Amino acid sequence: MSEATYRSLCDLIFRHSRIYLGANRQSMLVSRLNSRRQHLGIKSWDAYYEHLSKNQKGEELGILIDLIATNHTQFFRENLHFDRLKSEIIDTILKECGGAATKFLAWSAASSSGEEPFSLAITIKEHFSQRPGPPSDWMVYASDISRKTLKVAEAAIYPSSNLNLPNPEWLRRYFKRGSGPYEGKCRVKPEILKHVKFQQINLFQKSYPLPQPLHLIFCRNVLIYFEQESQAQLVARLHSMLTRGGFLIVGHSDSLNCFRHDFTPLGGGVYRRNT
Repeated sequence: MSEATYRSLCDLIFRHSRIYLGANRQSMLVSRLNSRRQHLGIKSWDAYYEHLSKNQKGEELGILIDLIATNHTQFFRENLHFDRLKSEIIDTILKECGGAATKFLAWSAASSSGEEPFSLAITIKEHFSQRPGPPSDWMVYASDISRKTLKVAEAAIYPSSNLNLPNPEWLRRYFKRGSGPYEGKCRVKPEILKHVKFQQINLFQKSYPLPQPLHLIFCRNVLIYFEQESQAQLVARLHSMLTRGGFLIVGHSDSLNCFRHDFTPLGGGVYRRNT
């Protein structure tokens, strides 16, 4: 792949996803796209770029973004965030955020194959089940740019070996073991599934098909894939989606220190909207 073609592909990816690939990511791009180019029977990278350029609103561009988007995830990844949800954040939201006691609304903004939103849903379910009084209504909205990973999330079936849960009892409580062709796998139970709604969202599309205001947003390990201007734009949009007093949680690899924002930092990737 020539340097010029690499830059052209990077520009195309940026325009449609805001994912920023710097000068040192060319070998990664080649490794992720080479099999697809060969599958299409396209012999050169210049011809592949031309093919993409002529089909920018079609399926091929979606496949390109699927191949580029990084989807490393696991259940209860960066578990300190879930610990803080249980110990302080959910109760603070219920006490201080309007509407949360009636219906608690959370959003996993980069849900990948579903492990994060299901971990969030289990945490909320556990917390509410231990509160006195009638059951609380709640919903976790989950989105990703990748259609491929969303299909995995919607199926809600995972290898048993991947279910390293903080509480072993949760495996029986919230997952159903498979048999026959599904031996060695588990499916999320309906009592969690009914509280999680998946949809495809590009975080830089004009509007989000989500209810407002939200009380909690997880947008973890996402900002690192965007350049600074895009990071600032995204964080401002997430701020506007939250109710006053709502919480934004970003990943340990993310940072809001390089641009102005209207959140109060609470440490460990936890931020709160106070205005």
